[in-house]
Amino acid sequence: ETITKLEIFEDYAQAWMPTFIMQKAPLICIFDFFAGTGYDKSGIAGSPIRLLNKINETQELIVSNGVKIDIYLNDFEPAKKEQKKFNLLRLSCDEYLNKYPSLKKIVKIIYDNEDFETLFPKLLPIIKTHPALVYLDQNGIKFTSEKYFLELEKTHQTDFLYFISSSY
Repeated sequence: ETITKLEIFEDYAQAWMPTFIMQKAPLICIFDFFAGTGYDKSGIAGSPIRLLNKINETQELIVSNGVKIDIYLNDFEPAKKEQKKFNLLRLSCDEYLNKYPSLKKIVKIIYDNEDFETLFPKLLPIIKTHPALVYLDQNGIKFTSEKYFLELEKTHQTDFLYFISSSY
């Protein structure tokens, strides 16, 4: 099921990006509020790496239209001393960008380690200002709330994917 969700996100991002790239939007933003580590324990790429793959595949179109992409990746670990997952996220993405250095000219990654409830209101003005793709795939249902749906629904250039585990 996790692979299916990742493939849906990947396919959606691939279809979504050209819409704003072809409009020559100077900046498009992609938000993954529950990003994980970049890869799972078996080495299978998670949403951040899959997203970078799709951007890499679209790189020529992005450059030719003068578009920049800001990616906001969040993985919250309450214990500040041991941020293993968060550090793995940074490491995974940094290694990817080092492997494909031309991406650094068009992609900026902003990393956060905050609780969704705190971070969402901080990033909402950015979501409202730029073409945005918001990916919400939490473990559980804690942040399944009308207030988040309603805020995203008010935006004009935002698409969002909100996955909720059927076990909940």
